[in-house]
Amino acid sequence: MTRPLYLALAVLLSTLPAFGQQNQAAALPCPATEKAVLEVEHQLWAAPRTRDAAALDKLTDERFISTDDYGVRTGKRELLAHYRQPEGRVHEDTDEQPADIRLVFTNGVAILNFTKHGTGYDKEAGISFSFNSVITRVFTCSNGEWKSVVFHETAIPNKTRQPSSIAANQLDEFVGRYQFVDQGAKGEISVVRKGDKLFETWLGDEKPTEILPGKYDTFFTRGDWSVERFVRDKSGKVTGILYTLHDGELEAKRLP
Repeated sequence: MTRPLYLALAVLLSTLPAFGQQNQAAALPCPATEKAVLEVEHQLWAAPRTRDAAALDKLTDERFISTDDYGVRTGKRELLAHYRQPEGRVHEDTDEQPADIRLVFTNGVAILNFTKHGTGYDKEAGISFSFNSVITRVFTCSNGEWKSVVFHETAIPNKTRQPSSIAANQLDEFVGRYQFVDQGAKGEISVVRKGDKLFETWLGDEKPTEILPGKYDTFFTRGDWSVERFVRDKSGKVTGILYTLHDGELEAKRLP
């Protein structure tokens, strides 16, 4: 090995520790505290209210993926494009502060899970509707700043929905045994009355579920998207139940 090459290698090796220190300094750590993460979450709540796409751009990682409660998946480009446009006919207000917070720090990311209540307003139709969601957001650390990289929202069905009024003597019309008829299914459903409430049991499950009245012979339950409607014949007698599920229907006929 010639002396000039040896000297060059010695100089290069001597600079490696300094180079590593510079990289460590460039990759600044993010504060692993609930306060720091919730501050960024609050900014992510505030920016859409004023349709501040520039602020969202700074708060969002380039690899961002979002899935809403309708199953629609979008990236950062679609997110920013949406907030660069004027607000449409529906305006949504959500609580400023999250509730029931769960926060986990692991492998350089922060996973925030919380609930929020909101109200939607259709400005053209003049109607409003409330909703409750469980939200999970994943933050990645980028040069000392937490940035949103994953957003997932799951709506909580019927959390605050108020049942319709129904006369106690009408409840007896729905009491009975029913059997599924779709695709050769033979499972039974039992509907019983306890005081002024109706309870439904599927396939012999030990714990009956309370079903709450909606309008026009429909019923719903807490924490379930499905809606059931009791079907009547021409004389008005209840003859079955039609269940509307996420992606299909089930029908049950009343047994004698």
